Amino acid sequence: MAKYYVKTGTLELIFSTDKEPYDACRRVIHEFNSNDKLDEYMYLDERGYRGYDTADTTTFVVDTNQILRKEGYIK
Repeated sequence: MAKYYVKTGTLELIFSTDKEPYDACRRVIHEFNSNDKLDEYMYLDERGYRGYDTADTTTFVVDTNQILRKEGYIK
């Protein structure tokens, strides 16, 4: 089971799962609330929280709007 650190804007979660990174992002996005500010991208890494300035080639990066669309939050 992988332990993922997921970050987008002010939303930061540690998520343990057997899911692939993309599916983990889809699950984590349901944890945001009205106080969270989301960035353009979601960063998922097993080594700690990453962002645009600390992500590297092993960091999974996905467009936040793509995840929000997939989960029905936006059209």
